[in-house]
Amino acid sequence: MTDVINAYTAYLIKQYWEKPKAKSEIQFLMTDWQRIADFIREFGDNFDIDNAEGEVLDLIGRIAGLPRKIDEAVPINYFGFDSNPFARGFADLNDSTRESGSFFRLGLPSYTPYELRDREYRRFLKVKIGKNICQSVIASYAGVTNLQDVIFSAFEGNAYVTDSGDHSLTLHVSPDYSLEELQLLFATDIMPKPITFSYRVVIQVDVGNTFGFSNNPNSKGFADLNDPSREGGRFARLINV
Repeated sequence: MTDVINAYTAYLIKQYWEKPKAKSEIQFLMTDWQRIADFIREFGDNFDIDNAEGEVLDLIGRIAGLPRKIDEAVPINYFGFDSNPFARGFADLNDSTRESGSFFRLGLPSYTPYELRDREYRRFLKVKIGKNICQSVIASYAGVTNLQDVIFSAFEGNAYVTDSGDHSLTLHVSPDYSLEELQLLFATDIMPKPITFSYRVVIQVDVGNTFGFSNNPNSKGFADLNDPSREGGRFARLINV
């Protein structure tokens, strides 16, 4: 846009109005001011978390106090058994994509750093900023940000939080979010909560498709082998965090 340049060009007095050099000089002198005006105009969009990318997200992260790189965040896949979801077993000579895990030795690190991608970083920043400004209540009066607001916004409406009644909160979240991302979210200790509360478990549920019984109208029952159009519900999972 050239609103600043056009505005100042319009101030040329009549005797210079038809002089191309006069107009060119005004346009040249106002170029830097036009850049400043364009920057101010676009500032809000550029620094909107939903639109920001790369270095702009990094800057928002520095302001919010959450770096993109998380130290000791991802468990290293050492050799183990199927009872450990982060362990690896033996390699498969017939399947080149199946990698084996190395053996753990004393002194080796158990975790490795992880750098959040833009999509993940946006979610984490929303949670961190929400934690900085929200009240530690499930619901509150209008105009005040509460825990439910933060969770609903961060997970784009696909999660909510409930009070378990024993000084712990339960996060109900769609299976669209991976276990690894959820564990990273809790590893950074940015989930908002009252000071004496904790998040002990996460229940992953697929709203409207979770397995249940007839007394729950939002659940699904068993599938039918004779009716392929009838799909069964998915089991909810309890996840330790």
